Amino acid sequence: MWKKGSALLVAGMLVLTGCSGEASLVRDSIVASIEKPNYDYQGTLKLTGDVDKLPAAFGEAADKEDTAIFSALKAGVTMKGSQLDLKNTKVQFEVNDDKLLRDNKLWAGDKKASVELIVADDNFYAKTPLDSKYLKISADTTSALGGFGGSDADPAKLKEYQDKMNDLAINFMKKYIAKYGYTLSNAKNMGVETVELPNGEKVKATHVNIKIDAKELVKMFFFTANDAVASKDVKDFAIDMMVLANSLQEELDPEMGKTTEAEKRALAEATVTEGLQSAKEWLDETGKVYTPEKIVEEMKKEGFHGLAWNLDFYIDDAKMSVHQKSELSVTFQAPEMKQPLTVGLAADQYVYNFGKATKYDIPAKDAGLTVEQLYEDEKAINNFSDKGFLRPIAESLLEQHKWQKEWEAELEAEEVEVVSP
Repeated sequence: MWKKGSALLVAGMLVLTGCSGEASLVRDSIVASIEKPNYDYQGTLKLTGDVDKLPAAFGEAADKEDTAIFSALKAGVTMKGSQLDLKNTKVQFEVNDDKLLRDNKLWAGDKKASVELIVADDNFYAKTPLDSKYLKISADTTSALGGFGGSDADPAKLKEYQDKMNDLAINFMKKYIAKYGYTLSNAKNMGVETVELPNGEKVKATHVNIKIDAKELVKMFFFTANDAVASKDVKDFAIDMMVLANSLQEELDPEMGKTTEAEKRALAEATVTEGLQSAKEWLDETGKVYTPEKIVEEMKKEGFHGLAWNLDFYIDDAKMSVHQKSELSVTFQAPEMKQPLTVGLAADQYVYNFGKATKYDIPAKDAGLTVEQLYEDEKAINNFSDKGFLRPIAESLLEQHKWQKEWEAELEAEEVEVVSP
């Protein structure tokens, strides 16, 4: 089953918000992006720092494969896609350095290794330029592979509850982020700048820079945790989510019996209240002993030397973030390392065409193959090129499906043997 992950992922940027004037603009842009999830996007993601020095730091020599891996990680991936709404998106990932894939015979051809992914409601499609059909995974597939609810779960019922849970989570995040009040110590308004988007459009945007270190992250954690245990919105959300989860469990397992809505809500309220109270007591006690300064000092003793996170947001007049850059680096030294190293993650993304994302076609019924279809037709696997990396993934899913079928057959045979005279 495929959740509205894109919106929840954006909502996870909660840590980037605050109540200072500059950071509140970022906070508002996060909420706006959840409320208007129709746009095109393009960006890069890569590892930075001393990644290639890791073997030497542990006293080992890097071989050719290690070198290829580090080179690929530092070159990163380029992504480009369109998001129509919270449940439908298409994105293409291209590996900027695919030597490792080619050396291991997982890619061939003139173009760089890439894969196209499409999420359409509860269906997920994947295809590389070397394949003739999409690999399709859906709610039915995950159930058949022993997913949530088991093989007897009703996909329609699962979807109904999943949609309710997703809507509940997204509405909660929008409400909570809009009121989140942590004050960042280093957020600056860098003024209005012109951003040139991939579609050629030039936009005036306010540039907000945020710098976060380890101490700031610890302070943010304690603020958020204390705020959460005292928030009525958090408590109501947890209760509603637990009621839904218990209702779903009763639907999937009739032997549990049925309870009334009032009974489920009373149980959920008692459980959540007790959990929040325990969390509050732990936070009160921990906060007395471990200040942010003490925690950072303890982390340094364990080899964590420091963290630096630099964020840049370019927000237009509609409070939409049209350009985002993130550079996170961590310096550490494990006991067996000869010297400390710094590794990081850098992301650079443009978002544009708000409300008019590029339309794309959902693969037709005969354009994709499910794991069940691969199981029924052993030659169907040849629709995935043996010169591409999607073939091994499809084969792995097929093997898992075969194992599931064999296991079900064994269970059925045991049941027949038990009831036979």
